[in-house]
Amino acid sequence: MERKIEGANGEGQENRELCLRQLESEEITQVYEICMRKDFPESELKPLSAIRQMLEAGIYDCLGLFEDTRLMAYGFFVTDWQRGILLLDYLAVCEPWRGMGYGGKCLDRIRDFYKGEKGILLECESLESGQDQEERFLRERRIRFYLDNGCVRTQVRSLLFGVEYEILYMPLAEERVDGAGELENLYRKMMPGDRYERYVGGIWRG
Repeated sequence: MERKIEGANGEGQENRELCLRQLESEEITQVYEICMRKDFPESELKPLSAIRQMLEAGIYDCLGLFEDTRLMAYGFFVTDWQRGILLLDYLAVCEPWRGMGYGGKCLDRIRDFYKGEKGILLECESLESGQDQEERFLRERRIRFYLDNGCVRTQVRSLLFGVEYEILYMPLAEERVDGAGELENLYRKMMPGDRYERYVGGIWRG
């Protein structure tokens, strides 16, 4: 994958074509090693081997947003194609291109890419569980970003690996779904057997 960082000031960017597509196997490895290790804390990052296992099982999808040949942003998803529901696992704009609107552009293209599915669930760390005002402010900004880009609140919460999440929903073919039930189904796909009971502290409405 060619990753050039010239033009980070945005000059001439508006005339370049954006393309969202599935990443190939080698590209997934490169995104993981070059981008994700910097973009996410180690505690939040699944092993690459776990991502590959889910890909092989047909319950994972990895997309990259490209401008010409440059990777601008990426999104990784847990999937249930039969039920038409996805869970956003990772979403990030690559470091040279942040603050230039590519996050919203990526979500727009994700919405179009998966338009035949029912919708996408998103986990956002809850405001109430933030340790201090700065952390709560950052979480509020993240939630506001998704709400400003067409997502809605579901009133569903989850406790996963000791972290409390507020669950949002991006409607695609269906405006509403059973958020709690669909989330449990996706969590059980991610963590089969006794792993679900070990790592999921609960899913509730409120």
